[in-house]
Amino acid sequence: MKLIKYLILILIVVISCKKAEVSPEELTKSTFDSPFPKNNKQLDRIFGETLLVKYYNDTLVLNIKSNKYTNLITNKIGDTVFYGKVCKYRDYYYFNHKKNDTSYCISAFKIKGNLIYGLDFGTQFFAVDENILKGIYKKELVSINSDTTVIRLKTNKVELKKLFTIIMNNTVPDTLLNPKFTLNNISKNELVTEKDEDDPDNVEYSVKAYPIPAVDFINVETNKKSSFQLINSSNKLILEGQLNDVKNKIDISNQQSGLYFLIVKNIDNSQTKTLKILIK
Repeated sequence: MKLIKYLILILIVVISCKKAEVSPEELTKSTFDSPFPKNNKQLDRIFGETLLVKYYNDTLVLNIKSNKYTNLITNKIGDTVFYGKVCKYRDYYYFNHKKNDTSYCISAFKIKGNLIYGLDFGTQFFAVDENILKGIYKKELVSINSDTTVIRLKTNKVELKKLFTIIMNNTVPDTLLNPKFTLNNISKNELVTEKDEDDPDNVEYSVKAYPIPAVDFINVETNKKSSFQLINSSNKLILEGQLNDVKNKIDISNQQSGLYFLIVKNIDNSQTKTLKILIK
């Protein structure tokens, strides 16, 4: 029953938009204070200049033109579907819909096999509103007015990934009609670019601790800002703190000899490494 009411609400909003020529971006409650914090992806290099999508009972033709900073997506009659920056993070591509110099709406899509999720921007905007009002993404909430019609959010890529995973799990995918064509347009150079080997978000999390055995200090090297806990063999917490640099020192001069476990956690995404430490 709730789903039917929600679908009816979306239908009413879509009809209202057409009558008043108001875009979904203007009706959504939630806006972000900055675009998605990643560089633009040139979609025509990745997916080719044309995507054919089975969209409900129609065939949707999407024409793509890209440069270093923006992507222009138009339909078969030349109307603009999207213009702006598109960023990739993990499995999702994020569209940055600019409302003004300080406000953005963000939507996402992903491709899995010959299925594409998230083509309906307007539905996603309203899904963001709904999830924010449920308390999801609350850590990034900047402000919300008394009647919940204006919601301001910070842009955090890790938390946005979680938010859009919830939205995508409730999204009905459309079908790509030219998936082979799409895959053939991803050149070897573009595959390297897409991996973003120089992007710290995609670099494998690494932690090194030395010397072993250690006396007075443990040197810890990590390629991400991290937190640490030092646990003794009785599973008791002995020390904890932050590792903010590539090379860090932990003072163990007051600790007894024996076997310890150093648990290091990536602050950004909670990846964890556990190392055995012998204190002499």
